[in-house]
This record gives sequence, structure tokens and C-alpha cells, in this order.
Amino acid sequence: MAFFDKLGETIVNVGKDATQKAKDLSGVAKLNLDIKAKEDYVQRQYTELGRIYYEEHKTESEVDGAEHFELIKEALEEIERMKLEIMELKGTKTCPKCGAELADGAEFCSACGEKVSVVVDTDPEAEDVTVEEVSEEEKKEEL
Repeated sequence: MAFFDKLGETIVNVGKDATQKAKDLSGVAKLNLDIKAKEDYVQRQYTELGRIYYEEHKTESEVDGAEHFELIKEALEEIERMKLEIMELKGTKTCPKCGAELADGAEFCSACGEKVSVVVDTDPEAEDVTVEEVSEEEKKEEL
């Protein structure tokens, strides 16, 4: 019987050790996730700080990191160009007041209600012509 008692005691101890190791691994995994979350938070703060610094000093030429300012400016211009290309491919335009994306033929913004100029394409090689409504008073003034 001593053999079975000792075997039972050993099994219980191994089970307790396994349980403790599982708890330890779970604790390590949770701490690693918490560390990653804090590192991401710090990275976002660095990014925001850099954005603020850039916005405050982008017009200055004698500032630390000025060589990066030109790279940022070029990247932002390229992003804007690509966004316009996407809108052109999708057949949409942007509201001049709120920046919402609108269907190309829309006369009013669905987000803010702003009247949007309608572009009439008379000649594909000619520049865009903007047609705006003229009020009755403006018509009388022109006469």
C-alpha cells in the first residue's frame, strides 16, 4: 500500500507543478501583452509629438530635423495625389466644406448639405469649367 500512497502523492505533486507552470505561463503571456500595449501607447505618443513639432516648425528652414521635413512634405503630397487618383477612378469628388466623399454628379453634399459646384466636361482636352447658379439679384446687377 505504501507504493500506491507514494504514487498518488507523486501524481498530486506533478499536477500541482503543472498547474503552477500553467499559471506562470499565463501570467507571462498577460505581462507580455501589457508590455506590448504600453509600447504601442508610447509609440503613438512619439508619433503625435513628432506631428505637433512638424506642424509648428514646417515653415522654418533652420530647425533640427529640417531634412526630414522635406521628405514628409513630399510624402504628404504623394498621398494627396494618390487619393485624388483613387477618387477619379471611383468617379467621386470631395465636398469643399466638410471633405466628405461625393458622387461625381452630386449637387449637394449628403453629409453637410453644402451646395457643390457642378463640373461640366465640354472638351476632354479643355480645362474643367465650373458652372455655378447665379441668383436673380446677381443677374439684375450684371445688367
